[in-house]
Amino acid sequence: MRNVIILVFAIGFICNSCKQEHADWIDRSKHEGLHDIALSNNFETYATETNPNNLENTINNLELAKAYFDKIFDEDLNFAVLFVDNQNWDTYAFTPPPGMPQAHYEGNIVLGLNKSEMASGFEQALSQMPPQATQELKTYFGEPINLDKFFRDGLAIHELGHLYQFYKTGKNSQRHWLNELFGNLCQVAAAKDFEDQTTFNQMDSYQNLLIRGNQWGELKYKTLQQFENDYLDVLKAGRNYGWYQTQFYTMAKTLYSKYGDALVSKFRAFLIDLKTKDKLDDKALNELIIKEFGQDMMNIITWKY
Repeated sequence: MRNVIILVFAIGFICNSCKQEHADWIDRSKHEGLHDIALSNNFETYATETNPNNLENTINNLELAKAYFDKIFDEDLNFAVLFVDNQNWDTYAFTPPPGMPQAHYEGNIVLGLNKSEMASGFEQALSQMPPQATQELKTYFGEPINLDKFFRDGLAIHELGHLYQFYKTGKNSQRHWLNELFGNLCQVAAAKDFEDQTTFNQMDSYQNLLIRGNQWGELKYKTLQQFENDYLDVLKAGRNYGWYQTQFYTMAKTLYSKYGDALVSKFRAFLIDLKTKDKLDDKALNELIIKEFGQDMMNIITWKY
């Protein structure tokens, strides 16, 4: 009996140790000055306000996405979500504009709070389009159109997908574009898994409008090489970065439609394996992608610009 008690205690200690290690990957220095708002039992939540409003959809999306990712990746990931207003954005995020969703390598997601500058800017652009062009968006985003439902509620899923990669790879990455393609694949896959398809319809209708409208203006960056070499500059150029994301999103939709959940898991394993390799040139990387996934997938993700 004594041995059984010791064994049970030991198992409990090991499990608790695992959970503690799991939680400790989060960089808690990023939480200084924020309020612990405790909006979920499944992950940590902090904000620049004590009682922020209108976060129910964001929290629900993250809880559903976490359940999906935990299942397909066989994880139980702990992470923190930081809701930050426009005035304090630069303190907690690594790049403007306020409201541009971001995932830090050490377990934190940064999202906008209240009406973000990011959403406001793109809403202003929509207001200059013909009313018939934006009619579908009103079905999913309300009237007036509220794009925080996209930049916060929807793209939170994208950023969470990044964390499931970063948990295993840290800062080690062969290409930024592979990371972003994976983030979009996670975003599509999780949203398609939701019983209520409102979130997917929001992200899909808005990005389809951006693609059809082609109102990006003159783009300084269009190649994958520029995306790699000037990544932070592209990130700061919100519209230019948005253009790249619509390309990755279109690829991700096609990939998920063709290959399903199996590809999401395999893609993550591929990115984790790449962590162990020296920097590959484009030719070697493309050959490895074809070897792992086949020529059909390579054709889908081949850059057209």
